[in-house]
Amino acid sequence: MKKIILIISLAAVILSCSDSIDPNYTQDYNTINGLDLKAAIALANDWHYSQPKVTSYITPKELIISFPDGRQIKKTLPDSAMFIAVAPYITNTHTCDTHYLSSCQGELTNKVFQLKASDTNGNILYNDSISSMKNGFFELWLPRDRTITIHIVYNTMTRDELIGTFSTSNTCITTAQLK
Repeated sequence: MKKIILIISLAAVILSCSDSIDPNYTQDYNTINGLDLKAAIALANDWHYSQPKVTSYITPKELIISFPDGRQIKKTLPDSAMFIAVAPYITNTHTCDTHYLSSCQGELTNKVFQLKASDTNGNILYNDSISSMKNGFFELWLPRDRTITIHIVYNTMTRDELIGTFSTSNTCITTAQLK
């Protein structure tokens, strides 16, 4: 009789533990947990559409990915560079401070822009074409602790936007209206 009670108790513990971890997300959790930061960001961008229940966002210090079963992964950004997501727009935008890879959506999807980024000392940090993704954002890695002007050109429209890469700066730039 004691063996039966022990087996039933053990089975109950195993079942209660397995309820807290969704087997549908175990592979996704293990996959993204094993990736480096930039590869994890790329996969989280893809999950915006394929895994809508997984939440991911980037602060000035880390990438945070939360699964519906409560598990969370955090990946620290480097001390030397900060991630910035920019969604230039013509008509429609949204107010945003922290970039949510899992939900932020910009207006100009899959478009090519000319972009020049320079700091207040005149150092050119980026000067090339860049493409927005399916979510309407393009992503930049810029040196930390700087004030940077980004000059965006799309067709005949332009915008200069002043951004910061400080510990209190926004990672989501949605104020760059092209005119």
